[in-house]
Amino acid sequence: MKYSAVLLLLALTVSAEPITNPEPNWFPLAVGNSWLFEIESFAISDGDSTFYTGTKQYEITDLLTHDAGFPIYELRTIYSVIPVGSDAAESSPDTTIEYLRQSATELRCYISPALDMFDVWISFGMMGREIAMLRESSSVPMGIRVEPSVIVPAGNFSNCSVIVYPTGEGNGTHELYFHQDIGPVKTVYSTSTFCSTELLLNFSIQQ
Repeated sequence: MKYSAVLLLLALTVSAEPITNPEPNWFPLAVGNSWLFEIESFAISDGDSTFYTGTKQYEITDLLTHDAGFPIYELRTIYSVIPVGSDAAESSPDTTIEYLRQSATELRCYISPALDMFDVWISFGMMGREIAMLRESSSVPMGIRVEPSVIVPAGNFSNCSVIVYPTGEGNGTHELYFHQDIGPVKTVYSTSTFCSTELLLNFSIQQ
């Protein structure tokens, strides 16, 4: 099953430019920050549907130094998703560790503090441009929009940036909802055979 991390992977590159703090902050990085999501999904295979439920938790657990000399934050992700009706005691959560670094323009993810290659998870410039364009007109760049109100168990979040990109499976889409200074609040992944929704249950942000 696919319970991929819900952040947009825009590019794979290396860089060494100075790091500064972007404004606004679309994914606050501080040790102790955490986000807990509830997950509901279903999959269709050979005409049969299977429903799943569970949780996903992001937690920033440490501040380290990359071998190149810059600070990176350790992000632990814990998935616990099982078919509806299954015994939770018979399953074990999946845990992954990644490393985050904010530049002046983007949030980068490294798989190791010893490697230079990284994925771009969020482009801050793109997020900011669509907010400005919304204020001036109703048009925003293709694949990105502003959602005036996003209601999840953790609360009602206004003016969320939503990035939408194709899944590579037919007309499938992956929608990522972010609220500035809070971070991710919702994710919707949808194809003809699989659909998953992640809603923010609670969070702890220290900025």
